Amino acid sequence: MAETLSVWSVRFLDDLASARRYSPHTVNAYRRDLGRFLESQRLSQVPPSDRAFAPGRLADFLASLAVAGLANRSIARAAAVLRSFLVFLHRQGATADDWSERVSSVKFTPGLPRFLGETQMRQWLDALPTGTRWQRRDRSLIELMYASGARVAEVVALDWDHIDRQNGMVRLFGKRQRERVVPIGDHVTRTLLLLAESSPAEAAADRKPVFVNRQGGRLTTRSVARIVRQSYSRAVGGQTSPHRLRHSCATHLLDRGADLLSLQQLLGHQSVATTQIYTHTTPRRLAEVYSNAFPGELGSA
Repeated sequence: MAETLSVWSVRFLDDLASARRYSPHTVNAYRRDLGRFLESQRLSQVPPSDRAFAPGRLADFLASLAVAGLANRSIARAAAVLRSFLVFLHRQGATADDWSERVSSVKFTPGLPRFLGETQMRQWLDALPTGTRWQRRDRSLIELMYASGARVAEVVALDWDHIDRQNGMVRLFGKRQRERVVPIGDHVTRTLLLLAESSPAEAAADRKPVFVNRQGGRLTTRSVARIVRQSYSRAVGGQTSPHRLRHSCATHLLDRGADLLSLQQLLGHQSVATTQIYTHTTPRRLAEVYSNAFPGELGSA
């Protein structure tokens, strides 16, 4: 008897995690989308077949997501998951044909990234205390995310040997474990040195995590989100998130003249098209670009 789609879905997710090195967060998102499809279409216990992946069935599934109120971005991701799964089935010999082209493309318009103004950012940073080890941890965490534009998952994965304290650089491991080295500057490096000095010697060893909880375990992404949220609320008021620090880093660099290709490398984007979302341009940058680039007043004699 042919193996069921439920069995093949497990193999597919294992392949994403082990062979393709997708992050746990991404694998979980794929698991949800694929599971939603198999359950809603009652396909978990049937083998791969032309009928199971009929174009009408695939289109109906995507339409049902729209009816359920999912955003275009979420529907586009579900379509991409189905497409990737069908390619996997074909490559593994589970299907004679590649049916991935049966999945309709779903276009979405990405929203503009939300960021903090430089005044807000300075107010927050100036209010961060450094009296205790845990206050130094929180300060260095926030400063590092802002200075490097790192994703929260990249920050929690940092070990002490990933930090070049002499040259003010940090080694980050992004999506699919792609490695990049980015600058963090002298100030953040000094803050990290203060954190290392206030930590037990064994906790600041090379292969130990930089950011730990009070039990000595590595911080989770959820813990980082809580630290950021509470710290910002105390210092400035209102709400913010770790990812907004990344958006703020990118926007402020662009405002001060950084080019897109350098920003792409800093943020770890595979394509510069992803980085271009930051060209939403603030009014300040738009005015500067206009005054620097426009040849002169029109209509002059």
